[in-house]
Amino acid sequence: MPEQFPVDLPGAPPEPDHAFGWTAIILCIATLSLGLTNAASIDSWGADLPPSPLVARFVDSADRWRESTDRAGLGAARATMHLIWKRMEKARWPGQRSADPDQR
Repeated sequence: MPEQFPVDLPGAPPEPDHAFGWTAIILCIATLSLGLTNAASIDSWGADLPPSPLVARFVDSADRWRESTDRAGLGAARATMHLIWKRMEKARWPGQRSADPDQR
């Protein structure tokens, strides 16, 4: 039974093949965007993996990729958001104790 909508939609519903194609395109665009703008997280993730020759090659490649995207300025938005996030982590309400154990 087809789903009931509160309004009539014009035209026939899209073919399932078209929906799959659009989904695949969106996932590819999102993956490429994250690979270009979030290379620092890929580099960090690789550094947390258990050591092995394969991981060492991956970390080396990820580090070079991060350096390349940083030189091109593609990591600037992520770096800015990371800086804002770290400032927000340190922020405290007036009278609230510091989260830093050395400053309590």
